Amino acid sequence: MLHLRDFLSVPAGRGHRFPAVRVAAGLLIPLLVLILIGHTDLTMCAVFGSLTGVFGRSEPHWRRLRHQSQSGALMCLTVVAGVSLSLTGGGPWEVVAAATVIAGAISVAADYLRVRPAGPFTYIFAFTATAAAPFSGTVGEAALVAAGSALTAVLLGIAGRAHARRHTPVLPRTPVPAPNWSAILQHSGRYITAVAAAGSLAVLVGPGHSYWAMLAACAPIAAADAARAPLRAIHFILGTYAGVLLSGLLLQPEWSAVQLAVLLTALQFAGEVYVIRHYALAMVFLTPVALLMTDFASHQPVWDLTVDRAVETTIGAVVAVVVVLLTTQRKPAGPPVPTAGAAAINARRSPNRRKRRTLRQPGE
Repeated sequence: MLHLRDFLSVPAGRGHRFPAVRVAAGLLIPLLVLILIGHTDLTMCAVFGSLTGVFGRSEPHWRRLRHQSQSGALMCLTVVAGVSLSLTGGGPWEVVAAATVIAGAISVAADYLRVRPAGPFTYIFAFTATAAAPFSGTVGEAALVAAGSALTAVLLGIAGRAHARRHTPVLPRTPVPAPNWSAILQHSGRYITAVAAAGSLAVLVGPGHSYWAMLAACAPIAAADAARAPLRAIHFILGTYAGVLLSGLLLQPEWSAVQLAVLLTALQFAGEVYVIRHYALAMVFLTPVALLMTDFASHQPVWDLTVDRAVETTIGAVVAVVVVLLTTQRKPAGPPVPTAGAAAINARRSPNRRKRRTLRQPGE
């Protein structure tokens, strides 16, 4: 009941709007530049470079700068790898094999660097999407656009420091514990197993976009908990289904390049507002971003695109849950931990409870 109540409640976006504005601005600026120079075929590279802004978005400025710089470098490498595979004409099995290796390697790197959001989800998205899409440019162009977008996101992330240093005291650096290599490698193994299994299953029985299954396989594993992974998978699946319906509507009109850039930015902003507070609601807005950005480069049948996304998402999420349940030891049952939405509901109720307690007299 607690999870259902939390799922049905829509949390306020307070505290998440300004970071979402930074991420959205980091997306809009490179897109407008590409439109001005007539290179909308490089949209995917710009979008993925701009996603550097989602890392460490709520951290202190200098830690955010370090983590976004590290994440931006990893993002550029995955985009270059994906574009290179696309140009060499790699087939679906080559994409699955390469994605499996990249998922394992970046999971280790991300856990070692302690970047948040954790795991290789965003990087796998960048690699598999660029590897699966036809590309007419050069690797150098893709690298330049991805790096420029990542740099824009990093600069936007640190821009507030000039104001903050006049109002925020410098905090001492907290000691960083040594990495737990056993846990890091175990976590990486989950990603390797899930991505390989989901990608292979999607190639064998899926309708055609196997990279969405691999992407969906990464989302629940970020929870790294046998109890929370199924819940995260449910959020991902239901949010994606709703996002597919929204995508079907948004793919109907003929958008101009500028209109499409603004629409992508608005959807990214909405998704970032809720991605921490309500994962399913965030996926309603982020799923159309994944589908609409391909409209810059090429038009695809709406029905095929949306149905493929729904089917592949289900395959990947189910595989991920099975992997987590098989590789994670269940902890003894304890008192339920309130989620973000439930905590907000309890916070709204608590003043009335405190008021009732103050009306009581001692000894009543």
